[in-house]
Amino acid sequence: MKKSAQKELILKPAEFEINENKHDIFNEDANILIKKIKGDILYLDPPYNAREYGANYHLLNTIALYDDFTPKGKTGLREYEKSNWCKKDKVYKELENLIKNADFKFIFLSYNDEGLLSLNQIKEIFEKYGKYDLKNKTYKRFKADSNRLSKKDDTTEYLHILIK
Repeated sequence: MKKSAQKELILKPAEFEINENKHDIFNEDANILIKKIKGDILYLDPPYNAREYGANYHLLNTIALYDDFTPKGKTGLREYEKSNWCKKDKVYKELENLIKNADFKFIFLSYNDEGLLSLNQIKEIFEKYGKYDLKNKTYKRFKADSNRLSKKDDTTEYLHILIK
């Protein structure tokens, strides 16, 4: 596939039908996309920390991009630019811009206690734009290895709720 055709294909929303409902899929920066879409409910589940999701989904990204990718290193990960959601000094502004520009009545944000943003920071942003509520649930923490910095046995998942 030619590069120009590939880029055009990626930026177009995909449409498909599973049932009688129409579904759109987008592949673009959320803070740009949010200005083009609207709806009743917006569910957000961004990266919580400095680990970019791209590393976890590199095989799916390779399939979606359909390019001539050559794996590198032990893991075969793609090179990718770290998003502002994974940068401590930029994530607050990223979330605030998204919430400010979201034309949705109900906004839900899933975020845990190991995130770059604190509970108070998220609350501060959400309260600027409507009625805020918070729910939480504690889970047994998944540990991929014993060398992790965090030795906690559990983690708390928060569901931040905004009614605009």
